[in-house]
Amino acid sequence: MKIGLKNIHDSQIIRFVLISVALIFIIIPASHAQIVFEHSFNFSGNIAKLEKEGQKFYVMDDAINECRIYNLDYSLFKTVKLDVPSGDYLYDIQYVTQNLFDMDDSIELLFVFYQYVQTTTSYYYIYTTRVADENGTILADLPGGSWTEIMNISGSGSRMLTYITDYSSFPYSVETRIYRLPGQISSAAKVMASPAEGNGIFPNPTTGSIQMAPGGFQLSDKAEWVILDSSGKLIARQPVTGPAIPVDLKSLGLVAGIYMVRLESKNYQTKFQQVVLNN
Repeated sequence: MKIGLKNIHDSQIIRFVLISVALIFIIIPASHAQIVFEHSFNFSGNIAKLEKEGQKFYVMDDAINECRIYNLDYSLFKTVKLDVPSGDYLYDIQYVTQNLFDMDDSIELLFVFYQYVQTTTSYYYIYTTRVADENGTILADLPGGSWTEIMNISGSGSRMLTYITDYSSFPYSVETRIYRLPGQISSAAKVMASPAEGNGIFPNPTTGSIQMAPGGFQLSDKAEWVILDSSGKLIARQPVTGPAIPVDLKSLGLVAGIYMVRLESKNYQTKFQQVVLNN
């Protein structure tokens, strides 16, 4: 039996129409997808993957040395106090895990704090890396530790590499210490890992005036100080007035307390740093 050319042509048209309709249904939802705001936290935060509990949000409240961990529906899962010595200031939380630094199911945190040291001619920071569990048990204490990387090694467990840095002299020294860990790191356990920056605010603590070592920051006519209170609320923007980029916090009407401060220009911004303003 012969099939006519018209029937072949009609079947090709029907096939084309069906494919086109299917593509329309595939493309339309994607083209109308939107970014939808869900929630906000008042402090810097990220996502960590706990080996037993799964993915969680966390925030770092450096004003009170606290890590708050939230479920994916934003309900509070757990609050962990971080053991930061008096006179030191919480800088970063680099890892939030379970079963990595020990074998029980408690939450473990690797965090960094620093001490500001003023000399007769300059200043420097002393960083410390500490690993502790949610109950406050210290699993590792590494004076000088400012940055850590943890990696799984095929067939040989995992290793922690911590930079031990001495900023008291220039050029500063760096030692890399390597530790074998009892557990394996999950792919999303690393939440923050940033080495100490060259843009340091000093003096800190201060009785009023502060300035910043420019580092890679490029000043411009529109550079300004940005100042937040300890809850993350914007309280002041102050234009930079000269090459030394100083600002007097008390002249802005600020009272004694803890503030988050950074410099911004059109093309660059520094990381927020905690500044303690004393009477």
